[in-house]
Order: sequence, then C-alpha cells, then structure tokens
Amino acid sequence: MYREMTSTVRLEAIPNDLIGSVQRSLNILELLAQYSDGLTAKQVSYQVELNLSTCYHLINTLVACGYIVKDPDTLLFRLSGKIGYTIQGKASPAQLVKSLTPNIRNLKEITNETTYLSIWDQEEITTAVVAESPLSVRVRALEVGFCEANHATALGKAILAYLEEEEIDRFLDTHGMKAYTAHTITSVAAFKAYLAKVRQQGFSLDKEEYFPDVYCIGTPIFDAGGKIIASVAIALPGSRYHQSGDKLLPEIMRTARNATRTMRILGYCGPAEKGGVPQV
Repeated sequence: MYREMTSTVRLEAIPNDLIGSVQRSLNILELLAQYSDGLTAKQVSYQVELNLSTCYHLINTLVACGYIVKDPDTLLFRLSGKIGYTIQGKASPAQLVKSLTPNIRNLKEITNETTYLSIWDQEEITTAVVAESPLSVRVRALEVGFCEANHATALGKAILAYLEEEEIDRFLDTHGMKAYTAHTITSVAAFKAYLAKVRQQGFSLDKEEYFPDVYCIGTPIFDAGGKIIASVAIALPGSRYHQSGDKLLPEIMRTARNATRTMRILGYCGPAEKGGVPQV
C-alpha cells in the first residue's frame, strides 16, 4: 500500500559533468525499491519532484529496458526481476525454473497426473521439471535434462508452434523427425499444419506419438514480451485421457496463463526478446 514518506526523494544539485536524466532514473528505481506493491506514475512524480510528463518519459524508458514492470492487475509500477539478475546479464535457466516450479507442482496436485515443464533457450527444448504423481503414468525417458523427440511430444510442440518459421526449419533440420511410434508425425508439411492448429486452439496433444498408450496435453508459456519461453504438460494413459482429458485441459491452460503472468510480473524476457517500447 502506498504511504507518503516522511521525507521525499530529492534530486540534489547536479554537477555539470553528470547526466540529469540518468540520476533522475536512478532516483525512480531507488524509490520503487521501497514499495514492493508499486506506485502510480503520479505518486512517483510527486516523490521525486518531477513534472508528470517527464516522469512518464523516464518510466517508459525504464519499462522498455526491463527494469520496471506495470502490474497487469493493479496497474502500478514496480521493480522487475531484472534488477536482481542484471549482474549476470540475463536470468539463468535456474532462475526461470525456480519461478515456474510452483505452477508445475500446483498443477500436479490439481490433476493428480505427472506434470512436466520444458524450457526453450533459443537452441534446445529441455525438460526442466518433473512433478511426479504416484497414481499417474510416467514417461521414463522424460527426465530432467531430456531434449529429444520434441516433434513428438506435447511439450515440444507447444513451444515449436510459436517459433518463427525459420527457427522451426532450423530446429527440424538439426534434430530430425524420427518415428517413435506409428502415430509420430514425420512429414514437415503435416507437422507445420499441426503447429498452426496448436496456435489456433492454444494447446498441443501427443496421442501415443512418443510412447505407446501415453497421451500428453501441453500448453505454451510466454515471457514478459510475449515470446515463447517454456511449456507445461501432463501425461496420462489413454483410458484416463478419453475419460477426463476435456476436463483437465482448462486446468492446464490456466496453469500456463498463471505462469505467463508470473513472467510478466517479474519482467522476465528471454534472450530473443527485442520488443518495442511499451507505453504507460
């Protein structure tokens, strides 16, 4: 909750060899560090003693650079996760996995099915989390670190569907399209047609394409800039898929939306994010 500070953040006299806009921007960052819930632009303007127009320009710049995010629910501005990971140049996969793991474990509890998280690092799609349910099917090969068969799995297809066509071609050229079962799609044209369907419906399916009698439902996770960054999926036997798949799908999609929201709130953008300048 916003509270007025006993003393406002004041901009000291600026020596001639310093850049005033940089110092004002740092003042804004220091101010927001004191308010974890965030502030409005008007509140920031008042605290740092800037006119509102100048304050908006500085905030827009800091948002565009990823140091401030606008909470999609409260519409307040606050520091992003980039403040914490900027020393390393970008957030590590470990930081990403740590942020998303609660969503994955929660989905396992809701569905009582083994739940997976895969990460896209611009080169590989890698299984990063396996939340195993004792009552559900477990695909033995899908261990943490597994990065094969992504054209045959719901996890892989949920990510590949949102890459640029050149990236898809490069990925398929590099990894091939091995037939794991009689149901595996091995035609590039047919595969791209299916990816278009994934984009349209918002989820991917693996109906015994990788392992006999194993069905998977996958959904994409996007970063703060709207770029694909990960996917979540559950695995279940055919009998439970045909009985409960339609009922479980909304929970899987809700989990992916919540995970994407987490990325937006943290302000996490993957390496491929270029983005324009978000406006306040």
